[in-house]
Amino acid sequence: MQPAAPRHVYLNLDAIRGVAAISVMLYHFSPFLADGKVLPSSYLAVDLFFLLSGFVIAHAYDRKIENGMGFGTFLAIRLIRLYPLYLAGTLLGCLYLLIKNRLIPTEYIPLSEIGTQLTTGMLFIPLIGEAYHTIFPLNPASWSLFFELIVNIAYAAVFFLLSRRVLTVLVAASLVLLIVASVIAGTLDFGMTGKTIISGLPRVSFSFFLGVLLCRSMARYQDSLGFLRRGWWVEAAILLTLIVFAIAPAGSARVAYDLACIAVVFPIMVVTGAVASTAPRLAGIYGWLGRISYPIYIIHTPMLMIIAGAGKAISVDPFAHHPWFGIAMAVAVIVIADVATRIYDEPVRRFLQRQMQRSRAVA
Repeated sequence: MQPAAPRHVYLNLDAIRGVAAISVMLYHFSPFLADGKVLPSSYLAVDLFFLLSGFVIAHAYDRKIENGMGFGTFLAIRLIRLYPLYLAGTLLGCLYLLIKNRLIPTEYIPLSEIGTQLTTGMLFIPLIGEAYHTIFPLNPASWSLFFELIVNIAYAAVFFLLSRRVLTVLVAASLVLLIVASVIAGTLDFGMTGKTIISGLPRVSFSFFLGVLLCRSMARYQDSLGFLRRGWWVEAAILLTLIVFAIAPAGSARVAYDLACIAVVFPIMVVTGAVASTAPRLAGIYGWLGRISYPIYIIHTPMLMIIAGAGKAISVDPFAHHPWFGIAMAVAVIVIADVATRIYDEPVRRFLQRQMQRSRAVA
């Protein structure tokens, strides 16, 4: 198995991820911002996240697993990284339902049902049924995190079988299944509901393992891409991210566009970000975008439910005050995400990492 590229921090990829996370938030906040969808193809950001995840995880863990890191250790590290903010988002969604029961009795949800949603949510168990609009009702955006964990587990479990040839076959097979699923659905926007949960598997496996394959192939083509180290290629890739999300073809062109983005455009963007140099004056903001990308993504939907529900409870229609209400709400989520990262997520993760190190030392 070829080793991954030399270890360093991919600030450019952090910036792309951050812009994509903000785009998803604006997409979901569309009713508060405009009469139509804002960045209407931003659902493709999930596929970009999966691709980035595969690339970065291969870069960070390929050598460690080759050198003896066990499956349990890898899984513990991933859970420490993802779970604290995921739990916070899930609890926010639960709080929303409890407050809603008090303020809007006509939409009362039995406590037993809230308990079911909370328990399954905390355990990463999807809810599949006609009664649920998404597999994680308390925090709808969590559906992609569920698939992220599945593919992370698969990566570690069969790591020593994932040669470049096997990865190529896996990516090709996933693409075929993905094409079939997207043609049937008429879009690539699936995986978040009980009816489409199966289609989410090729969606995550294609992009994630393509990211792994790209990372492991970097040594082969990095020298030939030296021109990317000069100029504004990273900024062009970030701008391209927004352009991709802003275009929304209609009819049969929708499927072709979605597939072209995830199979061609996004890999080019990731390779560009991985190879291109980072302007020193932009390094700080790129790192910051990376730090807040996951917090924004995982808390923005429960925040949306809370804010919209509060407006409804006091007979204030937030939809009637766009775009200023939506802009204020988006800024508030970014600020909350930044604060939550500093005072909650990072301290909790450091504590859990110390506990894991101590338990390993004792063992």
